[in-house]
Amino acid sequence: MMKTLLLIAGLLTPFSGQDTVHQTVSPQAAGHMVRAVQTIPAQHAVPADFQTLNGISLEDTRADVLKKLGKPLRIKKDMLQLSTEYQYPDVIVGMRGDVVSYVHVDPAAGRIKVNDEWLPLKRQTLDQALGGSQFTAEDGEVYVRGQRAIKVFTDEMSDKPKYVEFFDETEW
Repeated sequence: MMKTLLLIAGLLTPFSGQDTVHQTVSPQAAGHMVRAVQTIPAQHAVPADFQTLNGISLEDTRADVLKKLGKPLRIKKDMLQLSTEYQYPDVIVGMRGDVVSYVHVDPAAGRIKVNDEWLPLKRQTLDQALGGSQFTAEDGEVYVRGQRAIKVFTDEMSDKPKYVEFFDETEW
């Protein structure tokens, strides 16, 4: 009875689809079975964590940002957030002390780069690529990985992105 239950459970367990086994027999290997395992990468795998947004990490220092993005168009003190903003054409990097506190991307950029993958600023595409939002706020969708979050702020009337921010939740 136990063997039957195990056999049924094995048949009902879904196959992951990650590894595909191909069996081939060549004329040179007559009578021998040759097995080849081919790993097929999942397209648009959901990131396990958020490391960077548009190439900027929350561990980057002021020197790292200047090296990556060059001289900013403008440097502005934000007294409300107690930060210094380094403003570039499509991105603002907020610094607290000498370390990046947040990254703000303007929708004029048309896309964002999460880790190493460029994504268009379209809700359906972002939901699919980032695995769906964990929170829906009145002003946007929040995607969370550990203590890091990417929030896509949206316009109430049009539901189009107003801007995107990358930050560490423990700081706010």
